Amino acid sequence: MKRYLYIVVSSILSGFFITIGATVYLCCLKDGNDFNAKIWGSLFFGIGLFSIIQFHTWLYTGKVGQALDHKPKFLIDLLICCIVNILAVIGLSFLFKLTNMGQSLRDISNSIVTKKQEAPWYSILITSFGCGMMIYIAVKGQQVCPSQVGKIILVFFSVSVFILAGFDHVIANASYYTYAGYIDSKTILYFILMAIGNGLGSIFLDGLLKLQNYLRPKENEIESKNDSNVND
Repeated sequence: MKRYLYIVVSSILSGFFITIGATVYLCCLKDGNDFNAKIWGSLFFGIGLFSIIQFHTWLYTGKVGQALDHKPKFLIDLLICCIVNILAVIGLSFLFKLTNMGQSLRDISNSIVTKKQEAPWYSILITSFGCGMMIYIAVKGQQVCPSQVGKIILVFFSVSVFILAGFDHVIANASYYTYAGYIDSKTILYFILMAIGNGLGSIFLDGLLKLQNYLRPKENEIESKNDSNVND
């Protein structure tokens, strides 16, 4: 019971961090939807994922890449995490929507949400897959990158890349949809597709890396092969 309570509290924190990142991104766009504003906004968005990594909180898109390392019951943890992440984002976004900046956030979110709703289902699945890969790179990079500067670059640039590429992040999108005040049956379907796509992208990349490590020749095997080639 304590474990699930921990996941809930941790997931709420992650939802808040993502909401702050999504909100500052929208604030950068509200005075002009030019590409320079989008670049700066995408970089500032990175504070959300950076905070999550630093404070070790639970974010669905950050945890789902670990699915292959856990038993099947880990899927229950992921489901709880995803639901709580989304609810936390909706709650904080709704509060921000009540402030003076609410109208401008709603206007820019409307344009973002409209484009997503007009996209075919397979497009949402594919863009979510791409986002899952980028978040995996950011999170896994914290373990494998030896440089502290490199770790920071991986986080902020990975977030910037998925935003500039138009990839879909199921948790961040909950903020845009809340600001836009938009929900219907298609929205629910698309959020399910986003969650699946984010998960598949992250797990797929993790699986390929594990396969690569399994197939990678050992150092002594490489030396033996090189010696054999020389003798031939």
